[in-house]
Amino acid sequence: MKLRAIAGCLAAAALLLAPASEAGVRIELRASTAGGKGKPSSARYEVWVDGPKLAVELARRDGSPAKRRVVFRSGEDVVWLVDHERRTYYQVDPQSAAQTASQVAGLRQGLEEGLSGLPPEQREAVKDLLGELAKPATGPLPEYRLRERGELARYAEIACAQNDVLEGEQVVAEVCLADYGKPPLVREQLAAVPALGGFLRRTLEPLAREFPSLRPLLPYAALDAIQGMPLRVRSVAEDGAASETTVTRVEAAAVDPSLFALPAGYARSWIPPFR
Repeated sequence: MKLRAIAGCLAAAALLLAPASEAGVRIELRASTAGGKGKPSSARYEVWVDGPKLAVELARRDGSPAKRRVVFRSGEDVVWLVDHERRTYYQVDPQSAAQTASQVAGLRQGLEEGLSGLPPEQREAVKDLLGELAKPATGPLPEYRLRERGELARYAEIACAQNDVLEGEQVVAEVCLADYGKPPLVREQLAAVPALGGFLRRTLEPLAREFPSLRPLLPYAALDAIQGMPLRVRSVAEDGAASETTVTRVEAAAVDPSLFALPAGYARSWIPPFR
């Protein structure tokens, strides 16, 4: 599971005392990528939402338990990337994101000074090894807005309205939005979905200035501003790779509170467990 993909689908918990399952929403997603430099890929994810809490797991084809989980708790403003194999978790929050961005900015400045003294051929070879660290920080981050297309579609047997996501006048993504209201799309039960947009805005924006590869995820930060539940999102990266995430099932379901909790005995890791 790639860290970038986790963010476009998305999806982060203190232990709850009540052992019984609670009413919530279960969502099945299908995510696929095609074109560009990489190989086509497809995966299915399960998402559980219980008000301000959300958890995501990769659905394994053999039905075995997932090895990793992403947990978002909007009340604590935190995402945990849980690795069951290593019994560790990596924490993402606005404070740590800003600190990481500041550290990378300082590191990049030192690298630029060191690279300036190298011969051109050697300088380019070192830049290739350093990857994004050798690239200059990006300029002002883009602002996005929605434009209705006047078209309807259906996903997971739910009607939604097609919208273009615009950066200036350029279409950078497509999103199909369903209205909140009737079960299972009750706003209160799915409160974590728009809250995730605000969280991504506070964490991705400082990081995207230092890591240009994160910029394609920035449209997801608009989740807190849009009026509706996204059932399909499609975007195209600079290398031509088209990514699409589609909701294939939404249902009211009993949700185990432990899905949103850190398992007992897991240690905090300072290295992201997902590539």
